Amino acid sequence: MNRSTAAVANAFFLFAGVAGLIIQIASGVPGFPEVPPGPFILGITGILVLTLAHKYRWVLFLGIVAPVFILVGALLEGSFWGRLADVGDFGPFVGTTLLIGGVIAAAISGVVAVSQAYRRVAVR
Repeated sequence: MNRSTAAVANAFFLFAGVAGLIIQIASGVPGFPEVPPGPFILGITGILVLTLAHKYRWVLFLGIVAPVFILVGALLEGSFWGRLADVGDFGPFVGTTLLIGGVIAAAISGVVAVSQAYRRVAVR
């Protein structure tokens, strides 16, 4: 079984979320721990989706769970709204935009990838 386009898109958007987090950390957004877990959660999930999803379909569920976990954490923490509203502070704005856009798109493409993978099995 080949990688589906939705699974590749899921991994791409997970990596976009990692890039957004790294930009936020590099631009000095306060509140990140010394070793933030977000880039590891999203990055490792993206690698797993790219390398194992064609063999183990259950890995595709990680491509939904990880971005939803990060998005819920961002919503509960709540400071990203201020960074999105302040376009003049370019680094935090771009990082937050990449992160939030990436995790939303990753969650959506993850749902599509799971539905495609399990639809193919049901049709056979």
